[in-house]
Amino acid sequence: MTLFNGVIQCFSVCYLKMNSIFSNKTWLAPLAGYTDTVYRKICKSMGADVVMSEMISADALIYKNPKTKILAEFDEEERPIGLQIFGNDAHKISEGIKILKEYQPDFIDINMGCPIKKIVKNGSGGALLKNPEKIKEIVSSAVKVIDNEFPLTIKIRSGWNSDESLLEIVKIIESEGASGICLHPRTKTQMFSGKSNWDLIRKVKEKTRIPIIGNGDIKTPEDAKKMVVQTGCDSIMIGRGVIGNPWLFRQIKNYLQNKTYNSILPSKKIEMIFLHFEKLKKKIGSKIALKSMRKFIPYYTKGMKNASKLRQKCNQTSDEMRFIQYLLDFKVGLKNG
Repeated sequence: MTLFNGVIQCFSVCYLKMNSIFSNKTWLAPLAGYTDTVYRKICKSMGADVVMSEMISADALIYKNPKTKILAEFDEEERPIGLQIFGNDAHKISEGIKILKEYQPDFIDINMGCPIKKIVKNGSGGALLKNPEKIKEIVSSAVKVIDNEFPLTIKIRSGWNSDESLLEIVKIIESEGASGICLHPRTKTQMFSGKSNWDLIRKVKEKTRIPIIGNGDIKTPEDAKKMVVQTGCDSIMIGRGVIGNPWLFRQIKNYLQNKTYNSILPSKKIEMIFLHFEKLKKKIGSKIALKSMRKFIPYYTKGMKNASKLRQKCNQTSDEMRFIQYLLDFKVGLKNG
């Protein structure tokens, strides 16, 4: 193979990957502590087109922290999948990307939007929004390392405490060679309060040529359609709206295609808790799986009668059989209630 043919083949592979992830797709957002390989596969089975890993620290990758290997691993059925990295230094992020490339993801994402205190206090995540020049350096370096092997996306918020620099940041990301932008139109200081400003997604889409993935406040199929119509975004990304509600992906597709969708019965949600627990147990063992399920149960049972009692019981037990019995009793109560 000549060098020219090799470049053409590399470009073609990258183009095909871009087409498979950016055009009219539903994305599962990366959520630390929630979107592990088990929940990603559950969401894929419910219609998610694209999934992303939890955030992976560039420093931890470089220093070979064993936990990062767990975060970066995925199964073939999860494809297309992106691995998300975060850090505050262009060189370290690029070195981390070199390590992530070995896992052969479908794309790599750099987090420049996380508002959580422990992330921003060292200049990572949303803190980067205060420094456009550093963003330029990071994206430029990352593009060189990736070398057209994978698409590179950048996940951002609308700014640190205002959207004043948003278009400047977006233009930097685009001009330095990123393949797409995932935009959550809240500022870092807003955290998750108030409403996300979808008009900012529209403005960014109108000013850029690269794909824009809209993220923020998609909780229903109707929300998904409104975002697409209002913003013109290329794809949509859903985070908190699908925790304990993976069916939302399927509902969105049905609604966009057929203008209708089915509601999920409470009993089906309890059955999903059983399934989720069993998959976790096989992956990480019963004891850790029980602890992990505690954070999901409030989402699965939201709005159900006597759900608070179930949550309390599940939070207080470390016994698998009791946990299962609590769920069975609760399911029977739903039928009799």
